[in-house]
Amino acid sequence: MKGEKISTRDKIIQVGAEIIVKEGLRKFTAKNIASKLNITDAAIFKHFNSMDEIIMEIIDRYVSKCIKSVDVAIEKGRNTKETLELVMRAHFEVLEETRGAVPILCFEFSRSENKKFFDILHEFVKNYKCKLSEVLKKGQEEGLVREDIDPEDTAMLFVGLIQAKVFAYVMDNRTGPIIQNPDQLISQLFYGILKH
Repeated sequence: MKGEKISTRDKIIQVGAEIIVKEGLRKFTAKNIASKLNITDAAIFKHFNSMDEIIMEIIDRYVSKCIKSVDVAIEKGRNTKETLELVMRAHFEVLEETRGAVPILCFEFSRSENKKFFDILHEFVKNYKCKLSEVLKKGQEEGLVREDIDPEDTAMLFVGLIQAKVFAYVMDNRTGPIIQNPDQLISQLFYGILKH
């Protein structure tokens, strides 16, 4: 989307997500976001009522796109393998858009006392796992997915893999894409899930 003008609101969300990933929640401040965008702290609050509202927007964009991508993949996929590939590619795309902020937030809020965000993220993971496990069960019925795997555990394996990829990205202090080779990652996942 080169050449497209990005709104200040979207820039605040992008920079906020990058700060969460690269610097942590403690550095997620209006002052830090403003300095990176060369605007005033007050300008941020023309677009958002609070810092929590920025976090909520980051989470909401990620959650709604991920859930929608599963529904679209189920609708478009001709078989389980194609459906799973569509889901994975869409999830990777959303992960890159949000710079991995939501998996970081899942980790941060899983051990914090901020129940509001924890409950939203917990509900997302539960719904996502449920939808993905239904796809895997269908694949077992079609004879494409191994019968000896537990669909719910395997769905959580995918969620955990995303967490691990973001963790490695942060720990290695990398730049560029979080998932460097989506085709290879999908192939590795399929190797453990699909019948050969």
